Amino acid sequence: MIKKVLLGASFLLLFAGCAGQTKEQEEKTAAATTAPNAETTPSTTVQQQEAKPKEIEVPEPYSIALKKIEAGDLDTALTYLDFTIDDFKDSPYVYNAQLLKSVLHTGKASVALELGLIIGKGTEKGKTLYSSSDINRLKKKFDETKKEMTDQIDLLAEPAKYTLENYSAVRDQIQMKKITVKNLPSEINLDFYASVGYPIPTDAEFDAYIKNNYIREVSLNLNTIFQEDKIIFPDYFYITGSQLYKQDKALTKQFFEKIIEITENDKYNEARILAQEDLNKKFK
Repeated sequence: MIKKVLLGASFLLLFAGCAGQTKEQEEKTAAATTAPNAETTPSTTVQQQEAKPKEIEVPEPYSIALKKIEAGDLDTALTYLDFTIDDFKDSPYVYNAQLLKSVLHTGKASVALELGLIIGKGTEKGKTLYSSSDINRLKKKFDETKKEMTDQIDLLAEPAKYTLENYSAVRDQIQMKKITVKNLPSEINLDFYASVGYPIPTDAEFDAYIKNNYIREVSLNLNTIFQEDKIIFPDYFYITGSQLYKQDKALTKQFFEKIIEITENDKYNEARILAQEDLNKKFK
């Protein structure tokens, strides 16, 4: 609105300045205005430069996915990100969708891994106190958690590879504002069980741990990789590459090497330091 008012005001000033001209002056002014010379030609260029570029249409499923992420409905968000990828193949928002899809799968895999470690530690601490039914229930939950982690990493691989392989295009074309999960659920903490092995969490407590901490993990990752509406790719590559390590070490190495490449002139970058340490220790 301010721009329109200023343009209008400028036009009115020009119009007022010409009001007292004689007919001869008007003819000279008209001739000077219409003659195609070097001094007047740039005005066309200025007009072209000032013309607003055509806005890229945001696919409807992508907009819905963002709203679902903000609401913490992450599984539904994944469905709409897939719609974006499948139904709008030529849209640059496919880059956004692939990146966000990888963030969601990373979060879910991370929570499954953490829960598996908690169950393993708790079982080791309290196994002498458990009944056979307790052991069977914990084993079943552990197996479910392990499968979930494996499945999520498998699902993560495709969008993660896409983002890595198309890094230059993603970096140059992606249009994305910072996404914030609103009304974060409370953290479910099972550290006491992990440290002493008792009391054994109920199935409802395990489910709440997965649901709440999944949302919290995704929120944390989004806050880490976004800064002032820009994607911090070294951090993204480190978080994503680390999650892939257990199932695809070669792919993890590619992610870490990409960090070293894109931070060549930023030797104190934290993700670069961590990636270099991991490359030295785990990929000798």
